[in-house]
Amino acid sequence: MDNPEALQRFEAYLRRRFPDRRTPVDYVSDVRQFQSLCLKTWDLVTVQDIDQFVDHMHQKELKPATVTRRVMALKVYFEFLANDTNDFDHPNPVHLKRHAAKLGQHLPHDLSDAQVARLWESIQSPRDRALVALMWHAGLRVAEVVGLTLEEVIVTPAVDPTPRLPARVRVLGKGQKERIVYLNRPAYTALQAWLGVRPAVSCRTLFLNDRGQPLRANGVEWLLKGYGEKLGIHLAPHRLRHTFARQLIEAQMPVESLASLMGHSQISTTQIYLAGADPAVRQTFDQAMGRLESAVPTSRAAESSMSPAPVEAGRPPKTSRPAEPRYPDLPAGATWATDLPAAIRQACLAHLERHLPHWRASRRRQNAVHVLSVWAEFFRFVLEHHPLTTVPALTREDLRAYVDRLNARGVKANSVRARIQPVLALLRELSEQGEPIALGLLRVERPPLTDRLPRALSESDAQRLEAQARLWLSQDTPAAVRDAACFFLLAHTGMRTCELRDLRQADVDLEQRRLRIEHGKHDRARVVYLTETAAQAVRRYLERCPHPEHALLFVTDQGEPVPPWWAMSRMQHLGKAAQVPTVTPHRLRHTLATRLINAGVPITTLQKLLGHRYLSTTQIYARVAPRDATVERDYRQAMERLEQNQAIPVPVEWFQRAESSPTGAPVTPKGTFSLPATELVSR
Repeated sequence: MDNPEALQRFEAYLRRRFPDRRTPVDYVSDVRQFQSLCLKTWDLVTVQDIDQFVDHMHQKELKPATVTRRVMALKVYFEFLANDTNDFDHPNPVHLKRHAAKLGQHLPHDLSDAQVARLWESIQSPRDRALVALMWHAGLRVAEVVGLTLEEVIVTPAVDPTPRLPARVRVLGKGQKERIVYLNRPAYTALQAWLGVRPAVSCRTLFLNDRGQPLRANGVEWLLKGYGEKLGIHLAPHRLRHTFARQLIEAQMPVESLASLMGHSQISTTQIYLAGADPAVRQTFDQAMGRLESAVPTSRAAESSMSPAPVEAGRPPKTSRPAEPRYPDLPAGATWATDLPAAIRQACLAHLERHLPHWRASRRRQNAVHVLSVWAEFFRFVLEHHPLTTVPALTREDLRAYVDRLNARGVKANSVRARIQPVLALLRELSEQGEPIALGLLRVERPPLTDRLPRALSESDAQRLEAQARLWLSQDTPAAVRDAACFFLLAHTGMRTCELRDLRQADVDLEQRRLRIEHGKHDRARVVYLTETAAQAVRRYLERCPHPEHALLFVTDQGEPVPPWWAMSRMQHLGKAAQVPTVTPHRLRHTLATRLINAGVPITTLQKLLGHRYLSTTQIYARVAPRDATVERDYRQAMERLEQNQAIPVPVEWFQRAESSPTGAPVTPKGTFSLPATELVSR
């Protein structure tokens, strides 16, 4: 069987299994992409062929979700062919753990309230207003909107001055699942307006194009793209659905009800929207930060600096396309460590090229320099004692000797692990590729990580830093307001330095006082909230240093991305002015976490704000809180709730033992007594 015949059978199989989805179209396209690079028949494809295809996708800088989907398509394709040809012993060349990209945690891409309001005002067409209303106010998918018929809309076309709300729409959703959605008054009015001018044609589809034919999904996407370009925002149908979910979550709708409205069969799918809008997290954060900010002394100059300033004229127009920043070039591989054997250099550079696409663009050069320097130091050390020409010639003793040398030089345990990690990663990948790497190399003992407490600043130092930052805002110069905004974002949100460098102006929603961190650690996105002070500081910075909406928030005077050490130098400058030593961005993150824990913020809420994958990481910050005071406070609060009970039944046998006690306590009669809770606790 040749590949065209196999692909036709595969497509027919997918259309039988998924008749109402895009899965057949996408999977067949993915398989064709692979076949254009690999001309072998399906039964001759090897794991190395899949490796080359994945490397090709990484070189094209495709998104991890796209890489994973194509790998999944190939896995399903080879499984189908093995079953279709009764060749059940043929191994599947696709290994998900090896080939699929690691997917992070991403936030729904919704529109801000201001953006969606501007969009609504800009639409004059009754049909387009009804389209947007169903996606924005009812959360319909674009395929569900274009699939509606007149019979499924339970709305009277005639003008009704007192409509009975909520009106209902019957929707046939994803996976042939039918549900009822409700329309609020704006959506009801918009739909009635469209029904009043809809052409009287035989087609029963609700929405028609200009030729009186059914409107298709790509037509809706084209319409919204045009509206978005006029407003300077990236507009897609699913962003309106995300906005619908976010607004209802902020209105405290139960997640179970929202799942029913959106047609989710799993509540876990709906809970994704909680990451972008969690009222409980925001309320807890605002309350805690309000108590902390009330203790910060402010001067008149600082208070006046927080008043809104007029926006300067000549601000660059907004653009719908993000401007990709230009980061420094990567180190040249041709000139790296030319004194090492050619085979070792080739293996190292090939490994680096494979992993470069997995690193965020702002850290690629920094990571590449670190990895190359570690490899050069390690192999030069080994060559002094063991002349070798290839990486597989390494021995366990070579790696152990290198670790012993680092320990003898007084290198800390965490730094030792960081230096040998690139070496072990190289060896592990070569072993997976079939190179004869000794297994003992991968089992060399690494020093355990040191368990250190976060280095949080004292409360007095934190207050002095905030007072100094407010004074900088009062100076109202571009450099001063920029450094102040940098400080308040780090100190009041707890974001990491790499997250600050990747932050774009479009990620900051000053009206809702929140910002989106799209690419956190391990590619985990989250939403953090801004205090009023931080929001005013960022607003003042944008007014004094205007730049395009989708550009990076912090750039150099030449408009280039700030270097990795920029935030460190700015915070050290602030600490010197406030007479607070050793101020670093990560200490500000530790300080915020510690202050919030001491202010009573639940540990699970702090985990969401800091973007920790595991709760155990967040619990590190709880250890730096004054545990004696915290335990005492929790104990007293719990006991006060218990003591609210008027009486607690106590068996009389508890006190009969007192008859023979040295204190001579009286003998109590048989039965059951009730004692106040305070006396019971004292006993």
